[in-house]
Amino acid sequence: MTTRLKKLGILVPIAVPCTAEGEPDIGGLRSVCDDMIGAGYDAIFINSTTGRGPWWSPAERVNLCQTVVDHVGDNMPVFAGCMATGLSEMLDYSRAYAEAGADVAVITAPGYYAYDVAEIEAIFLRFANESPLPVLIYDIPACAGMKLDRDMVLRLADHENVIGLKDSTDDMERFRILLEALRDREDIYLLQGKEHPLAESLIAGCSGFVVSLSHINPPAFSALARAALSGNTELAEKIQNHISQLKNLADASFDRRPPSSTLFHFIDYALRQRGVCENIMLPHEEDCPGWLLENVEKGFAIGQRAAQLAEQSC
Repeated sequence: MTTRLKKLGILVPIAVPCTAEGEPDIGGLRSVCDDMIGAGYDAIFINSTTGRGPWWSPAERVNLCQTVVDHVGDNMPVFAGCMATGLSEMLDYSRAYAEAGADVAVITAPGYYAYDVAEIEAIFLRFANESPLPVLIYDIPACAGMKLDRDMVLRLADHENVIGLKDSTDDMERFRILLEALRDREDIYLLQGKEHPLAESLIAGCSGFVVSLSHINPPAFSALARAALSGNTELAEKIQNHISQLKNLADASFDRRPPSSTLFHFIDYALRQRGVCENIMLPHEEDCPGWLLENVEKGFAIGQRAAQLAEQSC
């Protein structure tokens, strides 16, 4: 499918290293930024789910955003997560991030309470009206507790301050419907948020992707994007096969222990093995059990094979 959607490429939901005491490691964060820039990623998403945005204090979140903005300079745009339990706090983050120099505010449905479609739409519209930054809507049912109504999302896309959607619903049929509805919108991003359909989504004409496992071996994910966007579907599908194996391994691990800290063990191991940073685990998170370490090591090896496949095809 050919679309006129605004293109972004790879938006990395950047992991935030931390000290043994659980405080953000600013030097480590700069190192992770450099790693992603070196891999050819196109934008950074700070205070994301992968970056533990809701965990940090308001002051820490603003400082993390400022650190990334100052470090990457004009190399890439910075998206910043405004996830919170209420509208006023969400807007406070957007204002603070704007002062820090971020480019885009990212919002999910606010946590804790349940909302119907009309209520969520009213909240999002008010945020879009009052946010000093352009807004990316982030649909992540696993964390927000609800899947955003498709028609509501399309209505919100008509707002002058809404620039797109990150779809982490793991519903490719829905994603294709959104692609078709937005295909002629040169002012809107539609980003895939799950690992399994990356190649399919890029070939179909989406704006790019945002996935946690892109930390495991960034050159592999960059190669997938280049292959898909250049029309080399055979190579894109081969790399996708490896990425899907990695995702399957992670999903199987999520079935056995808490998904969040399990994911962080995958990322922590890869970043340490590649010499990027020393730690992203928090003090309360359990040590990596033997069976998980085996899976993490397998996942890292899969990422290496995907990168080698890309290199051999150059």
